Amino acid sequence: MASPSPAQRTVFLHVGMHKTASTYIQRRLVKNRDLLQKNGVLLPARRQQNNTLLKAIVQERWKPWGRWLKRAEVRTCNLLISHEALSSSLHQICRDGETSHGQWLADQLNRCGWKLKVIGFIRDQESYLNSRYTQLVKRLAVRCDFTTYTAGVMRGNTISECDLITLFGWLTGLPEVERVMIPFGASRDHHGRGLSKRPDPFRQLAEELALPEAVISRCKPAPSRNQQPGRLGVALALEISRFLERHQPIALTHHSKQLRGGIERMAKAKGWPAEPFNGLESSIQQAIRHRYEASNAEFCRCFWPEMTWSELFESHRKESSEPSGTSREEDVELNACRRKVIADNLPAQMVNELPG
Repeated sequence: MASPSPAQRTVFLHVGMHKTASTYIQRRLVKNRDLLQKNGVLLPARRQQNNTLLKAIVQERWKPWGRWLKRAEVRTCNLLISHEALSSSLHQICRDGETSHGQWLADQLNRCGWKLKVIGFIRDQESYLNSRYTQLVKRLAVRCDFTTYTAGVMRGNTISECDLITLFGWLTGLPEVERVMIPFGASRDHHGRGLSKRPDPFRQLAEELALPEAVISRCKPAPSRNQQPGRLGVALALEISRFLERHQPIALTHHSKQLRGGIERMAKAKGWPAEPFNGLESSIQQAIRHRYEASNAEFCRCFWPEMTWSELFESHRKESSEPSGTSREEDVELNACRRKVIADNLPAQMVNELPG
C-alpha cells in the first residue's frame, strides 16, 4: 500500500460489534503492527491507548486524537483505531443534545483534512445475545437468568444494545463518511457473494484497509482465546456471583479478575466448553426475532440494499427447546466447585468470613 498523500489521509475505525472476534482481530493487529506501519497503517500498540481515544470521544476531547493524527502524519500513514465499544459509543448524543459522537468525530477529522471510514462486523441478535450473556456472566457482571437478561436488552439502552439502527443509524446522515458493514457468521459476505466457509475476520478487515494481498498473507497468526466456559461454566459463574453478592459483595469488586480466572481454569479442567451454553429456547428466539425484525429490515435497506436479513442469517438459525438448567447431581458438583474456586482465588481472611 502506497503511503497516503495529505488529500487521501484516512482514519479507519474498527467498531466491533461486541462478540464478533474483535479480541482476535486486535491481537493480530498488534502482532503485525510493524508490518502494517511499513505499509501505511499506524495503530496504537496497547489496549489502554485505544481506551483513551474511546474515552476522549465520549468526553468530546480532541487533544488525544490530535496527537495521534500528528504521529500518523509524521510517518505518512493512515490511522487505524480498533475498539468494540465504539459501536455502542458513537451513536450517543453529545452535550449539545443533537450531534452524535460519531458525527462529532467526523467533523473534527474533516477540519483537519482527514477522512473517516467505519468498519463494523454485524452479528444476528440471537447468537449475539447468547454469546454476550455468557461473556458477561463469566465476568461476574450479570447475575440474572438468560430470559431476564434478554428481556432487559430488548427494552433498550443497556451495555448489550443490539438494535442495529440504534447503533449505526447516525451514519445514514453522513454520506461523506465511508462505511462497510461485514456480516459475521453469515451465509454471504457484504457484497452478496455466497460463502462456502467462514472467512477470517482479520483478513476481511485488512482488505478494507486496502492492504495488498502480499502484505496480508505475510501477517503473523494469533490464537483466538476468548472461549466460553460452557453450560456448566456459566452455571458456576452464576453460583459464585450470586453467593458473593449475598455474603461478600466487596469480593466481586476487588477480586473479580482472579475469580474469572478460576472459573475458566475449572471449566477447562472439567471439559465444560465442549457443551456450550445455549439459552435460545424457541419462545426466546421468537421474541428476539420479532423485536428486531423491523430494525434489521431498515438496516439492510441502508447498508445492504441488495440483500435481505433472512438471506444472510436465516440458514444459521437453529431451533432449540433444550433446557438450560442443571440436574440435582450437577448442582452438587457446582456447589463443590464454587467453594474451591472461592477458596483458591480470594484472600484467606475473606474466605474464613464466608458461610460454609
